Amino acid sequence: MSSTPERSIDHSKEGRAVSLDSIEQAFVRYGTPVGNLELLRGIAAGVGEGATLHGFRTYFKIERPGGGPALEVHDGYTTGFRSESDAQRLAGDRPRWVSRRFRGAWGITHFETRAKPVSASAPRRAASAPRAASTGTGAPRSGASAPMEGKICMTCFMQMPLTGVCPNCG
Repeated sequence: MSSTPERSIDHSKEGRAVSLDSIEQAFVRYGTPVGNLELLRGIAAGVGEGATLHGFRTYFKIERPGGGPALEVHDGYTTGFRSESDAQRLAGDRPRWVSRRFRGAWGITHFETRAKPVSASAPRRAASAPRAASTGTGAPRSGASAPMEGKICMTCFMQMPLTGVCPNCG
């Protein structure tokens, strides 16, 4: 038995459940590492015919067709097994641990985890277009055009607006 990797979940911030059609759709939506696909396919199949999938902001659930606790699939672990033998039956020899989710619950650790979990509702940027970091110097970034400035009035030496007409001299 290993220690729990469970993180605290604020269920009030998870939003409404979204129906998912398949484990593959859940993997794409939540960016689950591909190394866990066969494990989670096996768990979903072991739960039984008629299991349903529901997604939330940071995790998804595999609802048991006959009732009972749903399995919550988080980044790096799954909780909601009714007993250690239920976890072993559905997940094989994956590391198991006592879960804090409910009395008697167990969890298993996945093969892989992401370095930084991503929320499902967070905007995703393309990898080819990283956000430019601000240097804080006020200098334009490379490739950016220089800010436009008005010329200096030769009569009163004040900076003129871009119209080219000095407001002081007219």
